[in-house]
Amino acid sequence: MAKDQNFISLVAAIDTDRSELDAFLSLAERTFSDWFSQAELILVVCAEAAQAKDEIRTYFADHPTKFLTSIITMDAATGKESAMNAGRDLAIGDYVFEFDDIHIDYEDHVITDAYDKCVGGCDIVTVRNDKQPRFTSRLFYSTYNRMTGVGRGLGPSTFRVLSRRAINRVKSLGTYIPYRKAVYENAGLARTELVYPSTDKGSVNLHSVKDARSGLAIDSFIYFTSFMERVSLTICAVFFLIAIAVVIYVVSSLFSDEQILSGWVSIMGFLSIGFTGLFGLLTIVIKYLSVLVDLVFRRQRYLIRDIEKISGE
Repeated sequence: MAKDQNFISLVAAIDTDRSELDAFLSLAERTFSDWFSQAELILVVCAEAAQAKDEIRTYFADHPTKFLTSIITMDAATGKESAMNAGRDLAIGDYVFEFDDIHIDYEDHVITDAYDKCVGGCDIVTVRNDKQPRFTSRLFYSTYNRMTGVGRGLGPSTFRVLSRRAINRVKSLGTYIPYRKAVYENAGLARTELVYPSTDKGSVNLHSVKDARSGLAIDSFIYFTSFMERVSLTICAVFFLIAIAVVIYVVSSLFSDEQILSGWVSIMGFLSIGFTGLFGLLTIVIKYLSVLVDLVFRRQRYLIRDIEKISGE
């Protein structure tokens, strides 16, 4: 069978859990060698997992590869999103595979099946297993999708394949991408999802549970949704309703024999109207801050310590 002639890039983040590193490298080398004539492997080592470089060198010393392999070491603990951004920025392939996690719970053909879908016309192919995500993940994705209302919405994923057109579109949106899933979803390009039967035992993907990042979830709500604006506006509306209720109560008391405590009306009215104005102003401020966030996107948010290249055969 003739090998595909497109140039392929594989970008993978290597964190502190390296128990499956050899298995992942073996899968990548085996699959890419069988299917592609031109490829590069970009392994981004997170700062806290710097020792993984020695393991990678040892692996390729024992298993020489014909593909150019780059080992990128991050300079600071900036998180997996920044690590993947660094790897994607250096990838030069016509199609780019992004592996956020090196855990393998799929057959080899899933990789090529995803690639075929991408070549077939979908610029972004998201691959996930058929397991039910944990409750907190479902809660995050359902809340996020309701507040954005864009397309099919976000969900858990194992890896993805991007066309060069998708990469260029993402880069045009800014130097720094805080949450790639959300940006890909809003890129306006053809995308699809590939679901495969997981080879793991049990019903919970433990690697996805381990990889849950609450800080990223909060940032995503701030960056990509109107969540904070809605919260502020809701509180503003509550205090406004309280102010109206106070006015109605005062007016109704004038036509009844009920005695109102001296000073109570003025205090409650002042507090209600004051808090209404305060949270109304806060809503406006948050709206302006959301515009500033767009400018912050254009700041570089990761530092690379070094790049080591392992020449192919």
